[in-house]
Amino acid sequence: MTSNSEAPKQDMPPPGGYRKFNFARTFPKVVWRPGVMVGVIAGCTTYGAFQTYMHKKHNQTEKFEDVDIHNAMEPFLTAERVNLEAWLKLLKKNRDLENEVMKNVPGWVTGTWYGEPVYYTLGEKWWGVGSRTEEFFVHASRKTNLDDHLWRHHSECADPKFYDKWIPESEASIKNEFLFNYGTEHMIR
Repeated sequence: MTSNSEAPKQDMPPPGGYRKFNFARTFPKVVWRPGVMVGVIAGCTTYGAFQTYMHKKHNQTEKFEDVDIHNAMEPFLTAERVNLEAWLKLLKKNRDLENEVMKNVPGWVTGTWYGEPVYYTLGEKWWGVGSRTEEFFVHASRKTNLDDHLWRHHSECADPKFYDKWIPESEASIKNEFLFNYGTEHMIR
């Protein structure tokens, strides 16, 4: 070492000394204080109780509306049941007419084509026409068939058409007479 150089400076404690070293047990900072937690839980419980009450009220209102709708539809459901009875009466009338018309044809069995079954049926359990309406309306006019199966032709369901003024009144009287003869006078408007 030369005499020219100074001695190295040694680190010394700051004036007043270092602060005391904390060696005691430390706890993490509490984010959710007990008061805040109680408030949050009380708020969630209150909101949940309110939602439960509103949901129950909504369900009661919907049930009331469903019962009200069912009560309002009861006459229509009864009318549909009467229509079904009229449908079955008309099927029976068609069967009786077929028996009467074909009584002189040897080997003719009602509901078959010369003894060969046309439809798969369940024996004596059901006599139906399936989805073919021609069989059902075999003794009816074409207009009656159209009126009963094409909804745009229903006078009670559709607005007046431009061609209504050209349809003769005799057609309407034929339809009413047909409906009356087959025991469906409740369908006449």
